[in-house]
Amino acid sequence: MRFTMIAQFVNIVAVVVGSVLVTSTVALAEAAKSVSEPVGSNLLETPVGLKNDVKFWERIFSEYTPEECVFHDEWNLDAVYYVAPVPRTANSSGSHLLKRHLKSIRAALSNLALRGEPFSAFERGIVASIPERLRNRKFYTIAQGQVRCQRGVEFQKSLNLSQQYIPMIKQTLREKGLPADLAYLPHLESGFNRFATSRVGAKGLWQFMPSTARAEGLVVKRNKDFRTDPVRSTDAATDHLASMFLRAKSWELAITAYNYGENGVQRAIQKFGPDYMKIRTEHKTRMFGFAARNYYPSFLAVRNVAMRDEVRLATRDSRKSISRSGENTSADDTVVTF
Repeated sequence: MRFTMIAQFVNIVAVVVGSVLVTSTVALAEAAKSVSEPVGSNLLETPVGLKNDVKFWERIFSEYTPEECVFHDEWNLDAVYYVAPVPRTANSSGSHLLKRHLKSIRAALSNLALRGEPFSAFERGIVASIPERLRNRKFYTIAQGQVRCQRGVEFQKSLNLSQQYIPMIKQTLREKGLPADLAYLPHLESGFNRFATSRVGAKGLWQFMPSTARAEGLVVKRNKDFRTDPVRSTDAATDHLASMFLRAKSWELAITAYNYGENGVQRAIQKFGPDYMKIRTEHKTRMFGFAARNYYPSFLAVRNVAMRDEVRLATRDSRKSISRSGENTSADDTVVTF
């Protein structure tokens, strides 16, 4: 009788633990889905006209390697011709293999501009890769000068390093009433390497230039550089971002200014008004090129990828915790008496 009751108790515990595991897993899965388009007052939403670009950058940061080239149109990031392995070289102008790919795509677009219809299997593949709205001779003509290679990004190291800094950064943002999403900006700036130094002298998690760092109250000397101090530099960076937001009146423009420069963004605002999407498409200068134009969608992309990774880790830890609880319960069953 005693052993029968123990067996019944073990079955009940198994059902409860299983139910908790399923409930937790479902809840976390739902959270993962929501990251594709975050909502909430403390999250930065993706402008409607930017969704395709954000998806492009999400794939760059999560699916492709630095040894792969994603051949695409510079202005229409949903026009991805194909992906091919292209080893990196020390030559800044690119490898012969890279040049052959670019030449082949441009030749196909040239033929399509002349004939309007694909002739070869390669050209049919190019047409199939282009969104239907762009399948016309005008686009084929313009696109010949807009073909580029975007390499994938090795993002896992940045995700790993970020775990020791994200809680502190989010706490600082909460205290200042700033969006929590800003905590993911160092993914783009430094890969969360607090000792990262750029070729032009930017340094730290937030990649402060010496002059900007000093203006925000950071000590920058040969033997003492607060740019590499995560807490001090985060305090300065969040103040700097808040200041740019007050001037630009939008987080899209403030975050763009963090990369492009505040003066450049203010000149664009004077010309086009505080409309991020208009500035992004119509503001064309030598400095406001592909990288600056895509800084904000890249930021949203790394935010999304990082948040999905946080959900993945939470799911893993939840399962481990529930599993350990089940094991402990099973061990205790041996001494249960009724």
